[in-house]
Amino acid sequence: MPFPRIDIVQHYRWTGTPHAALFARLLDLLKDVWRVRRAVVDATGVGAGVAGFLETALGKSVVVPFTFTQASKSRLGFDLLAAINAGRLKMYVEDGSQESGEFWFEAARARSTFRPNQTMSFYLDPSTGHDDFLSSLALLVEAARYMPRSARGRIRQEAA
Repeated sequence: MPFPRIDIVQHYRWTGTPHAALFARLLDLLKDVWRVRRAVVDATGVGAGVAGFLETALGKSVVVPFTFTQASKSRLGFDLLAAINAGRLKMYVEDGSQESGEFWFEAARARSTFRPNQTMSFYLDPSTGHDDFLSSLALLVEAARYMPRSARGRIRQEAA
């Protein structure tokens, strides 16, 4: 089964927003505005609370908590590169918003390090900024990996 094309049309940024206020906004966006079928949520550290609340509200079939480790971030990085190199990942043109500017800033300064154990790390030099938009892009590619399942069966013939 081929991987889907991913078209990014919007970014949101809520730096400093309390989790209680953020939860209601996220729930509305995921459920009512975008009607997502799959959301991969950073469940590392303080993100675990938001991931847990969203999983309870939207269901385990929709929300996938993701914990960043050296190995899991490496897999995200390789999957992100694969999506980019295959032409499956399309980003909207810079629109002048702060979010768009920050995304392209991070994308232009992204770095990777390849380790001897066949893992990689992707990041921004800490003196340059943080990799929030870059990491969220990788999580989006991860969410697109989940294909909806369909039930198959057959009609049972009853004995006469």
